[in-house]
Amino acid sequence: MNYYNLLGLPFDATKDEIRKAYFDSAKKFHPDVNSSNDLEDKFLKIQEAYDVLIDESKRVEYDTQFSNEIKKDNLIQFNAYYSRSVIPLISEEQVFYLLLDIFSTEKFTDDNLPTINLCLVVDTSTSMQGAILDKIKFEIANLFKLLKPEDVISLVTFSDRPEIIFSSIKVEEVDKHISKIYAINASGSTEILKGLNEGVNILNDNEQSQTKLLYLITDGHTYGDEEDCIELIRNASDDGIIFQAIGVGEDWNDDFLDNLSKISGGETQFVTTAQELYNSLKDKLMNFGVLFSKSTKISFNLHPNVKINYAFRLSPELSRLEVAPEINLGGIYSGKHLRVIFELIIDELPDTMNEIRLSYGSIKVEIPKKLIRTVRFFYDFKRAVFPKVEKETISPVLVDAVSSLSLYRLQEKAREDVKEGEYMDASKRLHHLATHLISKGNRDLVKTILTEVENIQQTQHFSELGKKRIKYGTRALLMLPEPSGEE
Repeated sequence: MNYYNLLGLPFDATKDEIRKAYFDSAKKFHPDVNSSNDLEDKFLKIQEAYDVLIDESKRVEYDTQFSNEIKKDNLIQFNAYYSRSVIPLISEEQVFYLLLDIFSTEKFTDDNLPTINLCLVVDTSTSMQGAILDKIKFEIANLFKLLKPEDVISLVTFSDRPEIIFSSIKVEEVDKHISKIYAINASGSTEILKGLNEGVNILNDNEQSQTKLLYLITDGHTYGDEEDCIELIRNASDDGIIFQAIGVGEDWNDDFLDNLSKISGGETQFVTTAQELYNSLKDKLMNFGVLFSKSTKISFNLHPNVKINYAFRLSPELSRLEVAPEINLGGIYSGKHLRVIFELIIDELPDTMNEIRLSYGSIKVEIPKKLIRTVRFFYDFKRAVFPKVEKETISPVLVDAVSSLSLYRLQEKAREDVKEGEYMDASKRLHHLATHLISKGNRDLVKTILTEVENIQQTQHFSELGKKRIKYGTRALLMLPEPSGEE
């Protein structure tokens, strides 16, 4: 039993952090809250971990076993790119961009790939019946063959009630259960919470050292349980579960699924065919097969004159991120860079200021294969402040990222305009977006955008399919290519 892992702490945790981790865990697993014998046993272990780590002499003795382990602190590196090297001293607020690039220096080989624990949660409500569900069942059966024999898989279906098709079986045993996949039928309404709850319970019953993936596949809306779904995924994320979603067709709630995905640093993808679904899942699993870190969380202590206005992950997966004092940036894959862009708003600065500490804090990375899984790095982002600033050359990567992000946000603002009844403003933004995309050669996306301009002018709303094609089409433009080597 590893006390640091039990409380989710890094090796250099302070006493205040130990107390907070203990109280958070104790509140979750206390016998007065959970009557399960297994959870009561876990509560006692949490108490034991706290008693040792909070006592300085006991902790020193306990830590002797990790003397070699903690020296391996060079597995993660990160770089920061700024839109300005110097902040101009002006009498108004200004926008500032920060691009964070995090990557692993360790490469996986075939004999040390992490074990994946995958739970698919599939919508089988009435709207999924027919050819689409038949094709999805076929592609799911094929998908499992891409995993390693020792990987663990589960399949849950849901409509207005959940059903566990099979739970926590090894891939090498999947052939015995293929007939259960093809026997799945569609009926009933869509209640996403019931399916997700079963999936989370299955994953929580398995080893913490595994890479736990919860995949939701749905084509519809859920009604009345959105807030409960968000709370469930937030708790699941705290327990190390990575949530991903795939929306099929045009009638699902993209804002809701995006909100769920960004909580755990995951991603929502849009597909229209079973083949696209298979390709999406295949790409995901190929990535997760080399997942080095399950989560990467950055904490912010911002200057009083600075706030985060927007955060977006540019690679290896695309997703808008939740803006909070601590943000889950997502996982780090071996051989790939995790890159996130932050838009900061800097208020008017005092005339006497010559340097600003934009933010300081830490980046916590959870690495399943390490003996102490949580590793922490500290950062301190500062910039000089001058009354007059010379024009400077900005990193091309940052220029491309900001340019593409601006296009993506045009469609976001157009959607907001339509909601607020500002139809002319929405049309102008979409025309502006189309003009920029023509120069990039995205003619199919331009055609979709111009069709939606006509829809807005005639019906005063987007079509569901067009809205999603524009959103996820412009999002795809944000994907940054992998650098040729570590910088």
